[in-house]
Amino acid sequence: MSMPSGVSITDECLTAFSSLRSTRGPRKPKFIIYRISDDEREVIIEESSTEQEYEVFLQKLSSAVDSKGDPTPRFAVYDVEYDLGADGKRCTTVFISWVPSSTPIKPCMLYASTKEQLRNVLDVKVSIHADEVDDLRWQNVLSVASGGRT
Repeated sequence: MSMPSGVSITDECLTAFSSLRSTRGPRKPKFIIYRISDDEREVIIEESSTEQEYEVFLQKLSSAVDSKGDPTPRFAVYDVEYDLGADGKRCTTVFISWVPSSTPIKPCMLYASTKEQLRNVLDVKVSIHADEVDDLRWQNVLSVASGGRT
């Protein structure tokens, strides 16, 4: 599937996301981190994990670096589970666009032009754009996922 940015989404990306949405139990992925391939032609999976600790996910996402060791953008989907008390427990998948503020303009533009198409293909309604780690504090993510109800 090709996008206006010229970057295509691999079938592997869609299959992994389908697994995140449909799998139950301990094998269910909690998050998927995507990146644009080094040749800038495809969105590929960097990691899919069942790790339950949000801080582990945040560390992996925010510590992504390019071949030169510079911070680099990533996309991710994360299943946020929360409890609304009398209204019950809920789970919302959040799409995250991570573009560190120090990102050079070319990769910044490439990720920006690819973001909405990927989000739409995955059909994720809730999204967060972050350029600082503070934007991805758990309380902020939880508030966005719950529509401000937590």
